[in-house]
Amino acid sequence: MGRPKRTLNSKKYGVNLIQFTHSPTTAIHASTKVDGKLADSTHFFHLDTIRYLSLHDNKYIRYFQSHTKRVVCLCMSPIDDAFLSGALDRTVRLWDLRSQNCHGVMHVAGRPTAAFDPEGLIFAAGINSECVKLYDLRSFDKGPFATFKLAVDVPGCEWTGLKFSPDGKTLLITTNGNNLWLMDAFSGAHLHTFTVSERFFST
Repeated sequence: MGRPKRTLNSKKYGVNLIQFTHSPTTAIHASTKVDGKLADSTHFFHLDTIRYLSLHDNKYIRYFQSHTKRVVCLCMSPIDDAFLSGALDRTVRLWDLRSQNCHGVMHVAGRPTAAFDPEGLIFAAGINSECVKLYDLRSFDKGPFATFKLAVDVPGCEWTGLKFSPDGKTLLITTNGNNLWLMDAFSGAHLHTFTVSERFFST
């Protein structure tokens, strides 16, 4: 087992979906907590803000604010400072660590997940726990160049993440249940179902 080197607290906002950038001393993360109230006493949520954190001094470098509902996925590009975020506002957004401005937005028909391919040129968006759309990063505003509907359906099973294999040929779909699905990244064919033992969750 690994040993913790140090602890950095973010008690005000909470930490969720933390991702290292290409520097070992910085990370991005979403939040978990409500941070106050508006004048009319309705809750003011900060669950839609993405934070860029210096791990060296535990200070925030930049804030990324465009989502209007809870952020549910974050992923860094494997080649540069770009990253993707997805939220319950049914958008996937493209960012660059060097700017607080959103560089692109894709409106989708449900809860999204997202992942870059190993070359950082294509990204996949999982939509509403039922289909995968592939986008070319250089022309994502033109829409997906491929759409695949997963040929399996488990009621109540929600997709929680996507991950390309190192060779980019397959795509793993993780869920909130005990099933994981492997998909051919070129044809969308369902290749395999991995089932995690119930004993794994109880240990």
